Amino acid sequence: GTGHRRATLCVSSQVGCQMGCTFCATGTMGLRGNLTAGEIIEQLVHATHITRIRNIVFMGMGEPLNNYEPVRAAVQLMTDPRAFGLSH
Repeated sequence: GTGHRRATLCVSSQVGCQMGCTFCATGTMGLRGNLTAGEIIEQLVHATHITRIRNIVFMGMGEPLNNYEPVRAAVQLMTDPRAFGLSH
């Protein structure tokens, strides 16, 4: 590579998960609730106090497509050049 550091943030979209995948610890706890768009964005806000975030992955707790509207709204704000300006 070129030596540029990239910070990737792994965000959660739910508390727990309803999918029940046996290979995943989150799946064994069941779904406790959906995060709001604000709670999803809050994860990015806290991380930006530590380092500049260049990439986001929705690989934390939960199944993003089972909480579609809040995830969509959060991604829209993450990619808004007037807000966080992450590329998509």
